[in-house]
Amino acid sequence: MLQEKYLAMKKIIKGFTLIEILVVILITGILSSLGVVGYRGYTETAKDTATSDNYNNIVRNMESEFAKCKLDSSSIIYNSHNCNLNNDPSDAMISNYFNNTLNLKNPYNITQPAVSSNVCTQGSVSIKKSQKGTYNVSYASKKKNKKSSSIVSSKWSKSYTATKKSSISYTCSSTGASGNINKGSFASYKPPHNGPGAGIIVDKNGNMVKGQGAHACGPDCFKVDQGGMKNWYTFINGQKVYPARSGGQYRFVMVEGANPNTGNIASSCNGGNCKYNFANNTYTVLNSGKTYKAGVPISQRQPVGP
Repeated sequence: MLQEKYLAMKKIIKGFTLIEILVVILITGILSSLGVVGYRGYTETAKDTATSDNYNNIVRNMESEFAKCKLDSSSIIYNSHNCNLNNDPSDAMISNYFNNTLNLKNPYNITQPAVSSNVCTQGSVSIKKSQKGTYNVSYASKKKNKKSSSIVSSKWSKSYTATKKSSISYTCSSTGASGNINKGSFASYKPPHNGPGAGIIVDKNGNMVKGQGAHACGPDCFKVDQGGMKNWYTFINGQKVYPARSGGQYRFVMVEGANPNTGNIASSCNGGNCKYNFANNTYTVLNSGKTYKAGVPISQRQPVGP
């Protein structure tokens, strides 16, 4: 009798086999990994949404600050800028206001600023002055491959209008997203190809020279210190300048390439409407806020990361 009870109890308390244990471990691991992937997806979405919220709040705040000047010219905006001044607030002043006074946080990295000059710095909003009193506020979503932009005007703008908003497909490079890209410089400038194309004269910061439009130029005329272009000069602020020579304060750079089918050269950069980025051979059309790779014909170009 006792032996029968012992045998029955032995069957009840029988342990798991090694195979059964391994199966349990495998299933647990799969479920855990699915949970991690789901959590990461959730946190990325939350961070992207928080960056989008920063962008929208910044635009609304800028609209509100500039409205103060319209209502009362003696108002002070961004801590220290008087509305009755002739000069407009710099984009650096506005960025500092959001980063330090309002203490906005970068959702991806709290050690990085919430507002920076590079739209591809992950988690940041870019504020750039496109012309006097007008600011291009942008945010690039890596998750959605999209860039949202708002053109905010003020009393200092040529035309004080409602904010213009746009959204385009946009992809930041992996290096550009970190904000550390540095492929070129003013001193080491090389054209994207030999030409022909449209070129502009810019200073060391990539700003177009006032009073200078875009110039159509044939093959090999964008190379620094080479060919007949090195003897080409123009007058800037009353001084003779050789923009195709090294060592000066200005540089002749290619923006758009010629149409490969017709040979026609067209440009969006007339009237000082562009800014060149020496770091990665791109240029920004200021009135639209869109950035393009230099050397590509207008008919073929697509917006890219800065």
